[in-house]
Amino acid sequence: MEHATTKPFLRRLGWAELLKHATLIITCILLFFPFLLMLQMSLKTQKQIIFELFKIKSPFHYDNYAKAFREIWPLVGNSFMMAIISVVLSVFLASLAGYAFARLRFPFKNLLFAIFFLKMLIPGVANLIPSYKLALHLGILDTYLPVILFCAGTTMPFWVFVMRTFIEQQPKELFESMRIDGAKEWKIFSELAFPLMRAMVVLMSINVFTFIWNDYIWPLVTIPTNTALYPITLGLARLATLYKGQLGVLTAGYTLACIPLLILFIFTMRHFIDGLTSGSVKM
Repeated sequence: MEHATTKPFLRRLGWAELLKHATLIITCILLFFPFLLMLQMSLKTQKQIIFELFKIKSPFHYDNYAKAFREIWPLVGNSFMMAIISVVLSVFLASLAGYAFARLRFPFKNLLFAIFFLKMLIPGVANLIPSYKLALHLGILDTYLPVILFCAGTTMPFWVFVMRTFIEQQPKELFESMRIDGAKEWKIFSELAFPLMRAMVVLMSINVFTFIWNDYIWPLVTIPTNTALYPITLGLARLATLYKGQLGVLTAGYTLACIPLLILFIFTMRHFIDGLTSGSVKM
């Protein structure tokens, strides 16, 4: 009876659906396997990792997490502070600039937008030396400022483009009606445009936060000596030096570094999907 009911179900599902589901399952396995491997490595000794890499059995060595936590925890606050300030700064400026390019008229508007667009075509590494020289000239090396300003500036051109495109898709009548009622541009932006961009703002915040949380090269360049200001990425590099060859401790540190991003994505997943779909044009 079970075989008889399964066969019509498979026939009704169709080969296309079966192929799609099989592809999704294989993709999920490929995506999550490295993380699961890292997770089980973090509970092993070096000997277990070498000889029993794919075996999951006791004893589990939770002391790996204690060692990694002791080195990483003081730096978590640095990463959070730099990421949150950069997110707030980039969201405010990108949404404001996106609204201005979409709904305001001012001299050299198209030229300025073209500059923003061209900035997206320049690799971030190409800006490294000029940005470092600028930070050195301003005397802000070994502080939070170069990391915050550089990361906000690096991510902003793309999001200005996204915000402008999103606002242009909204009915002009919404903005014109507020102007007719005597509203100033700041009121139109703060009470109409910015609330409309809420889903895009969440999407941008998640992306910018993730970018800054994972950034390694720029903090390494601009915070060369002040270890008290290190973000978590530099802390992981230092962990690799302190526990050289101890993969259990290193993978425990990498797992701990992933947890804030996983929590962030779990609680904002619905808004993240809304942001991905809110820019679509309705027919």
